[in-house]
Amino acid sequence: MSTRDEPVGMPSTCRWTADRPDSCPAESAVDERAESAATAIVLPIRPRTAYVDGAPLFCLAGEAVLAWNYVDLVAHLDPRVPIYGLQASAEPRTIREYAASYLAEIRRVAPHGPYQLLGWSAGGFVAHEVAVRLRAAGERVRVVLLATDPAAPTPAPLSADRFAARLDIDTPAFEANTSTEATAAAINAALAGTIDLTGGDLDRIAEVSTAAAGMVTGHRPSWLPGDLTVCVAGRAPDGTDRLDPGATVRNWRPYVEGAITGFVLDATPDELAAPELLPEIAQILARTSRY
Repeated sequence: MSTRDEPVGMPSTCRWTADRPDSCPAESAVDERAESAATAIVLPIRPRTAYVDGAPLFCLAGEAVLAWNYVDLVAHLDPRVPIYGLQASAEPRTIREYAASYLAEIRRVAPHGPYQLLGWSAGGFVAHEVAVRLRAAGERVRVVLLATDPAAPTPAPLSADRFAARLDIDTPAFEANTSTEATAAAINAALAGTIDLTGGDLDRIAEVSTAAAGMVTGHRPSWLPGDLTVCVAGRAPDGTDRLDPGATVRNWRPYVEGAITGFVLDATPDELAAPELLPEIAQILARTSRY
C-alpha cells in the first residue's frame, strides 16, 4: 500500500502479516541497505480480505513510534476484524497534522465505516482527533484510548532501551551504557530475522518519539460528538498505586459530548500496551459496543 509520508527514512509499502512475518520482503532504502518494511506508516497486522470483513481496527502507536506490540491482538479479537497499526513518521508536527495524515491512510484502507480506533498515550490524542473528523463526516467510529489524559504531563519519549523493553525482550544487551548498535543487534536476534534494525534506526526512532511526545504539549482536544472509552493505568510509572485513577475520565468530560466509559487496569502506563495486557484490552474492545 502506498503512503504519503516516509517513516524514519524507511520504505513505505508492505504486505507484512502477523501470521507470516516473512511475507514482507525487504526493500532497498535510501542508504541502500535492505530494511524491513514492517516500519512503514501502515502496518497491516491482519489485512482486510473477503473473510476478514468486520469493522477495521486501527492501532495508533504514539510516541512508541512502531505498532508491533499490537500484533498479539490477532489471537484475542474476532477473526473477522481487520487490524492495522498506524506508526509515527518524521513529517507531522502537531496532533491535528498527524490526524489528517492518518485519516488519509484509514480512508485508503477502508473508504467507509464503521471504524475502530485504539490509541496509546500521544497516539490516543491522535485517535481522538481522527474520531472527531470521522464523526463530522457522518461515519460510525468506536474509539478506545490507553493511558491518554488531557491533564497529564507531557509523556516521556522512548529511548532505545525503553523501546526495546516494550518489545518484552529479555536480554543483557539492555544494560546501562550499551550502544544502540548492540541493542539493535539484540532486537534483531530476538525477533528471529523478521526485522533488520541498526543503531541508526533506533536513534531515528528515538528522535521521532521525542517529536511525537512533544506534540502533546499545549494540545487542546477537539469536541468529540458521541462516546469515548478510556483505559486508565491504575499504577504510576514507578509501579505505585495511583491515588485517583478515575480523574482521567473527569479530565475528558469537557471534550466529549456523549458517555465516557472508563476502565482502570492494574498496570503502569507503559504496560497498558504491553503484550500481557492485550487480552484484557481485547475484551474491552469486544464489549464496548457504542460507535
